[in-house]
Amino acid sequence: MTLSKSDVASHENRPFIKDLLAKHSAAIAFIRDSIQNDKDCKELSNKGENQKRYDDIWILRYVLSHKGNAKSASKAALKTIKFREEKKLNELGDIRHRLRNWSVVNETSGSSEPLPGFSVFNKYCGDQAAFVTLPDKDRGIIIYCDVGQIDMNGIAEGMSEEDMKDNLLYSNEAIFQVVDDVTRRTGRLTKQMKIIDMGNVSLLKMNRVYLKRDGACSKAIEDYYPQLLGTLFVFNSPSWLSVVWSALRPLFPKRFVQKIDFLPPMSKIQKSKQSHLKPILRYLSEEHLPERYGGQNKEWPLPSAGLQFGPQSN
Repeated sequence: MTLSKSDVASHENRPFIKDLLAKHSAAIAFIRDSIQNDKDCKELSNKGENQKRYDDIWILRYVLSHKGNAKSASKAALKTIKFREEKKLNELGDIRHRLRNWSVVNETSGSSEPLPGFSVFNKYCGDQAAFVTLPDKDRGIIIYCDVGQIDMNGIAEGMSEEDMKDNLLYSNEAIFQVVDDVTRRTGRLTKQMKIIDMGNVSLLKMNRVYLKRDGACSKAIEDYYPQLLGTLFVFNSPSWLSVVWSALRPLFPKRFVQKIDFLPPMSKIQKSKQSHLKPILRYLSEEHLPERYGGQNKEWPLPSAGLQFGPQSN
């Protein structure tokens, strides 16, 4: 069954920024005052181009992430401003062109260097381990990850938690730059979507040390990139995953766990495509979704999002 254009259009549920700004104006004003009342943050928010960076749209993501709680959102925003200064993230400039797929042969992206931490992590990735794509320039980043191609044991032995955190940090920074630009151009709140394929994973490949560190890194980075992840869809789950996930769930941020959606086997999706694809089509069209996940796109491997952006002069 192929979904019509009207069906696809009906799945477009990204809220309009102007409506969100109006609805949460009081909370945004509270956070704005909190920034100005904090000596360090006031100085940092007025530094260089930061007045444009830390605007109402930036603050809005914190309000939404903290479900309208202005005090907790304010605490996270202040923490982020100081963290970004500590890590010199604002000095990186536009790094969207440095996004790469993991272990994809023959991919080129001009003469630009990959993101910090990419090369180390990539050593532990098998063939076509993960794709960071942008199939529609007016929608969000789509990530496909074959977990079976990630050497968890190798990462646990060869990378520290700090190495893993840096890899996640700079990836999130580049991805946030993409979805923030789309948000501002289209006027709709835009996020990334992930498809995690568990079809090639065996229980023996699951490494608790790696998973514990991954959860710790996610918790450490979460507040700095609010409203970045829309949904994480898990495909081809093995029968043992539910038991393992019950034990692992406490290791990950609560807001992250709430965004995970376990899908049925592909055989069931093919039989009832319209209902099962509905949540996925909030993020991309069936035309852009790869065939292996129930869509129409025959292309594989997929080009990285970084190829759509040229090197920027900082």
